[in-house]
Amino acid sequence: MRKVALCTALVVAVVFAFGSAIAAPPEKIVLKEIKKTKAVVAFDHKAHADRIKNCAECHHKDAAGKEQKCFACHKAEKKGDAVSLKDAMHTKCQGCHKKDETKKAPTKCDGCHKK
Repeated sequence: MRKVALCTALVVAVVFAFGSAIAAPPEKIVLKEIKKTKAVVAFDHKAHADRIKNCAECHHKDAAGKEQKCFACHKAEKKGDAVSLKDAMHTKCQGCHKKDETKKAPTKCDGCHKK
C-alpha cells in the first residue's frame, strides 16, 4: 500500500512540475498593482512576446521558464536596487515603444493608460 501511495505522489508531483514548466505565458496582462491617478495598463503579453522573442528582455532577473510578474521585484516605491514599477515600466516600455519603426507603439500616457 505504501508503494502505491508513494508512486502516486511521485506521478502527481512530476505531472504538476512538468505542467508548470511548459505552461504558456498569459495572453493579456493588466498592471493594476499601483494605480494612482491614471487608468490601469492592460497589454497584449502574447503579442509583445511574439515580437520581442526574448523573455529576458523584460524579465531580466528571472531564469528561463521561471519568469515572474514585474511586481515581484518592482514595487510601488523603489526598494534597494529595484526601481519602482512605474519607473521600470516608463523606462523599459516607453524606451522600446520610441524605437518602434512602425510608429504604432504608443508613447504618450493615454496610449497605454486607456480611459
